[in-house]
Amino acid sequence: MHTQEAAPPIEHAERTYQAFPGANYLLPSDAHERERYNIAFARRLNLQHSLLKQAFNNRIILPPITIAASDRILDSGTGSGSWLIDVLGAVPPTAKLYGLDIECRLFPSDDSRVTGRGHVEFCEGTVTNLPEDWDNMFALVHQRLLMAALKPSEWKQAIAEIFRVLVPGGWVQLGEADGVRGGAVTAKHVSLVQTLFQAKGLLLHCAAHIPDMLREAGFVNVTVETANIPLGKWAGPVGVDARNNFMGVFRGMKTPVLKAGGLGFVTTEGEWDTSLDSLEEEWDATPGAVLQFDIFYAMKPIPSVF
Repeated sequence: MHTQEAAPPIEHAERTYQAFPGANYLLPSDAHERERYNIAFARRLNLQHSLLKQAFNNRIILPPITIAASDRILDSGTGSGSWLIDVLGAVPPTAKLYGLDIECRLFPSDDSRVTGRGHVEFCEGTVTNLPEDWDNMFALVHQRLLMAALKPSEWKQAIAEIFRVLVPGGWVQLGEADGVRGGAVTAKHVSLVQTLFQAKGLLLHCAAHIPDMLREAGFVNVTVETANIPLGKWAGPVGVDARNNFMGVFRGMKTPVLKAGGLGFVTTEGEWDTSLDSLEEEWDATPGAVLQFDIFYAMKPIPSVF
């Protein structure tokens, strides 16, 4: 059994993390995060978007909504803007799109698909405290993979804020990972991640709570769709891409783990690196190694006129 007793930080080459006041996010936003992949998938986040899009049959908007010419869309936790940029081709050119994130380092400042488009605005901020003048503003709010950023109370606050800024009849779409299956090495690493999340006060298994939180906030027509994304060489090119992406996620947690003294799982930077190498090797050699991903969507009800 691994303990969470305080241990001295482990020396290592640190990564750059979000500097937004009060931010908990466990993954880096430095240049390495932008440049991990070249050409079409130049950024890990863009590769991730492609994988998730493919897993859900190339659908990027899952709720039963038709975006009108005057509608506004918010992408909360936009990161590199990959989802928002893809949406540009699926909505009327006069629709207004907003990307919000606690850091601007990953915003696509030089992307011609954005600069050549109508109203696309990227801004710094947090979903737990959206601008006051955004009441009843958006037809669709999209958000995914903030499991490494929000504490349980912040999840409820974020969903309440999303409810506030949606127009009546508007939809929210949330996407979160819901577990990784592999072998013994995978199980050990999941335990490490669980310990890290607990130490940070974060909710690793947020997917299990999201439907109830949506209903408690007032949403109706709560729906979940699930896809299993294969991990490793056994699944061919898609499995290799997924392995590379999600290994990037786990390797990005090095600094929080080692600054916490290894959390009872590792004692040196080399031991951490070796454990991640073993995880990658297990995925490659384990048919059936998958990451489950859930997409939740729900509607803000339209008030009755009676």
